[in-house]
Amino acid sequence: MVNTEASTFGGKSHWLKFCLFLMFLLAALIRRDEIRAPGHLIEREYNSAIFAHAFYMDGNDNVEQWRKDIAFTARDQLPMLEPPLTEYLVSLIYRIMGREEIWYSRYVTNLFWLIGGMFLYKTVRVLASVEAALIAAGYYLFVPWGIIISRSFQPDSLMMLMFLISLYGIVLHFKAPTWRSLMVAGFLTGLTLFFRPLVLFALFGAFGALSVHRNKNGQWFQVIDRQLVVFVVLSLIFPLAFYGYGIYIAGFLQGQADLSFRPYLLPRWEFWQGWFNLGARVSGYSFLLFAILGFFALRDRLTRFLVAGLAIGYFVFGLFFTFHIHTHPYYHIQLLPTIAICAAPFLATVAKTFRRWAGGNWWIPIAMCLVIVSYFSWREVRNSLYTSPFENPNLDWEVGEAVGHSPRTVFVAYHYGLPLEYYGELAGAPWPVRIDDPFYRHPDAQELSVQERLDGLGFVPEYFVITNFDLYHRKHQDLQAYLENYCSPIRDTDAYLIYANCRTVAVK
Repeated sequence: MVNTEASTFGGKSHWLKFCLFLMFLLAALIRRDEIRAPGHLIEREYNSAIFAHAFYMDGNDNVEQWRKDIAFTARDQLPMLEPPLTEYLVSLIYRIMGREEIWYSRYVTNLFWLIGGMFLYKTVRVLASVEAALIAAGYYLFVPWGIIISRSFQPDSLMMLMFLISLYGIVLHFKAPTWRSLMVAGFLTGLTLFFRPLVLFALFGAFGALSVHRNKNGQWFQVIDRQLVVFVVLSLIFPLAFYGYGIYIAGFLQGQADLSFRPYLLPRWEFWQGWFNLGARVSGYSFLLFAILGFFALRDRLTRFLVAGLAIGYFVFGLFFTFHIHTHPYYHIQLLPTIAICAAPFLATVAKTFRRWAGGNWWIPIAMCLVIVSYFSWREVRNSLYTSPFENPNLDWEVGEAVGHSPRTVFVAYHYGLPLEYYGELAGAPWPVRIDDPFYRHPDAQELSVQERLDGLGFVPEYFVITNFDLYHRKHQDLQAYLENYCSPIRDTDAYLIYANCRTVAVK
């Protein structure tokens, strides 16, 4: 292992500890600011909030039974995309605090992200130097999209924590290979993929690339040995048990799998352009350039193979998740450790050169740089808050009261109606959006009539609620005609519209 504390800190480990403490403290304070604000990723947050709400209701004897029933119905109508561990942990905090506040969850996700930064620091310290490890951890903690994701109530912060723990275990194994270290790395990877499998290709790419690095004689077929087989088996036991069952047996994940993989997007230039733009925006354009320069400057062979394996894994991941990779920014956060590992040694070399040039006062501009980076990250995150349209929770409760907290509600609302369900304590489904974008339309897709969409809901609607009038008038003229001709309006306000008592005759 590389240990070069003396190179910058003069053999005084307390200065290193102080720098780490200050860096993590600033990262925590940035995430603490405006912690009650609605998150940036509203749909994902309230999907998790509904699960946590159901867990909280399940163990609460001081609420009415109807509230429990609605909470369970709303949860059961949502797809369980991964084991809801984060949601369950947050529900325990609700019980400890004695009340339910969604912003409590952000302390949990922020903590996951900060601990992940510690493991990234440890990994880069093993691979390169203390200076590089500090830069890598600083990048991971302060890159704006990392802050945005860590503030969001969703499982991705836990995924990144487990990803970095698993990566650290893999690196330690190849630094000093033993069967025990292999078992630990495989078990940790299995847990990571069980909690959220999006980093499967990155972790398998890292282990495969380091296996190639270990093979000195150039016989590629020898890469597939007992160690690789043991690692793959240990890594797949847990995720196959859950996701294999969810996709191929129970079917509750089949829709998500179909949504994610859309091979007809691959030949389209817009797909590749969107992928690159999102990846560069999430990782930061300047750091992406530093990473490219840093890869060619890497001297350690093991680190080069590790970076190559992570990059190949990320690329293969994008080929399987073709829809999300060019539309969802948070699908790119697994790229952040690769950028950090690649860019940090290069930037550390630049910093060492500057330190020799600046003399004894070298720490002053570096401290100023940390403050400036913290400020601009804070400002960018601040500017991303309060930008999404969001209904008033009190208004949502009013809607819930108006429909009697019905479990059979159809809604045209912001963010697929998830905040409306959560605050209004009702359940149902959003009205399906028409497929009018030729880019996303499946080649075999056909537009459904109102009756066909009603039949596909899985329940007979009791109420139709409209709160997003812009979407209603732009995308759902056929639904509007159906409601006006065959249903009765029971509430018509400037904020929402509610229909009920629909006749069975449907518009064709």
